[in-house]
Amino acid sequence: MFNLLRSDLYRLVHGRKFWVVTAIIVLLTAGLLTILISLGAVTGSTQLGADGTTVTTNTAAGLSASAREVDSHSALLAASGLGSPNSSVLPMLVSILAVLAIMDDWDAGFIKNLAVGRRDRTPYLAERLLLAALLAVWNAAVTISSLELTCLAMGVRFRHAESLGVYLGYCGLNVLGTIAFVLIVVALTMTARSKALGIAASVVVGTGMLGSLLTVALSIMAMHIPWLMHVVFWLPSYNTKLYTDSIGLFATTANGVALGMPAWAHALICYVGWIVLASGATLLVNSRRDVC
Repeated sequence: MFNLLRSDLYRLVHGRKFWVVTAIIVLLTAGLLTILISLGAVTGSTQLGADGTTVTTNTAAGLSASAREVDSHSALLAASGLGSPNSSVLPMLVSILAVLAIMDDWDAGFIKNLAVGRRDRTPYLAERLLLAALLAVWNAAVTISSLELTCLAMGVRFRHAESLGVYLGYCGLNVLGTIAFVLIVVALTMTARSKALGIAASVVVGTGMLGSLLTVALSIMAMHIPWLMHVVFWLPSYNTKLYTDSIGLFATTANGVALGMPAWAHALICYVGWIVLASGATLLVNSRRDVC
């Protein structure tokens, strides 16, 4: 399995699509931060800053254009639209990259040669899932690093200093959520063995369209079958809205759902559960399935 993983990573690193997606994410991160600062200067509202001075801010991000201040690192990460799994950009781009990388084996016929003499394809499937997870981790790390370096270059200051552990926990939870979204797309792609369906699923799942449709449908059905509302609480798209910054991680989930646990625990269980579910479904359906 690890030999295959090293081979796939070598092909990706020495190919173009890996670096194209990385470059797009870096450019979007720097561009969106610049836009946030510009919008704060043009359409922001006036409020009293933490130091007692009046500043003009972008209320969505807590961004002060005049002083180039933000509430916290995690608040800016959430407002950027790239650093959290509820954004439509990061999960979609990573999912498309994962679909293209995985379907290369079918397009090139490599999977047929690999499967000769191997009835159990579990190691190969596990490697595909691990590759997709590593792509999610890499691109999420690129996003976070690009945002922090852009803030440093532009002289952005932070009103509230978060502890390193809390910020890393917030970032880690977001990375885990991104992995969950990507593996759901990979599971659909490997089950259907269709690049077109995989790319379509990347858009529908990554942009949150599927999650929104399921939420609406289940909420309507819950009027007649009340327990279905609990299903909504465990959708990944729902959990991404439980916290908007590191402070929100420690808020108790609303209405006593999930036993009133903190938002970070609710989201952690949800993301891990969907990762296990997507991985298990992929292995169960494809482990002894004919490659043709």
